[in-house]
Amino acid sequence: MNSWRNRLIGAVSPLEHGVRDLRISGYRPPDRQSYRPSRTAAVLVAILDLPEPEVVLTRRSDHLPNHPGQVCFPGGAAEDNDRSAVQTALREAQEEIGLPPEAARPIGFLDRMDTISDYRVLPVVALVTPTIEWILDAHEVAEVFTVPASIAFDRARYERREVQRQGQRYTIWSLRWREHDIWGATAAMLLNYIARLERFDEREHPGIRSGT
Repeated sequence: MNSWRNRLIGAVSPLEHGVRDLRISGYRPPDRQSYRPSRTAAVLVAILDLPEPEVVLTRRSDHLPNHPGQVCFPGGAAEDNDRSAVQTALREAQEEIGLPPEAARPIGFLDRMDTISDYRVLPVVALVTPTIEWILDAHEVAEVFTVPASIAFDRARYERREVQRQGQRYTIWSLRWREHDIWGATAAMLLNYIARLERFDEREHPGIRSGT
């Protein structure tokens, strides 16, 4: 097993552990002591299984009413006939970018995230066997592209921003890759993976700070 693959697998929460113990972060409405979004969704954090892995991302179509043009992972709302969040993520990835389910090997979960659009999102991480011919659903997806893992999982490349919404101040992070601005929930999920990689590296090599 190459070094990258070992780290990527070791850092996620194993599928067999379920989701109960996963942390929940993200959006919280002002003046609310407790908050539970009314809908659930899953995204596929698809990583091309190469010696230098690449993270698969999409850019949403510009005409969509919600988050037009924004960079995100393939994914969407759970449907009644989905047996699990893993199936939701794989189904959505197949529908949006033509990723065959048999080409993706789910390896675990990242922590859950609540979004301002009233979803609790579960990131499902999968290693993808290249080469894939992407088939885009043009209604939803304008573009699919990849970011090298050495870029996507480098904390130093992320920039901090302060935004204000409904009188509340929030911190968001962004990553610039070529012409793409990766921010919001997607950047937060990547940073969650970075934190997990750092903890994995510390366990494997105590006293040595993680580096990607």
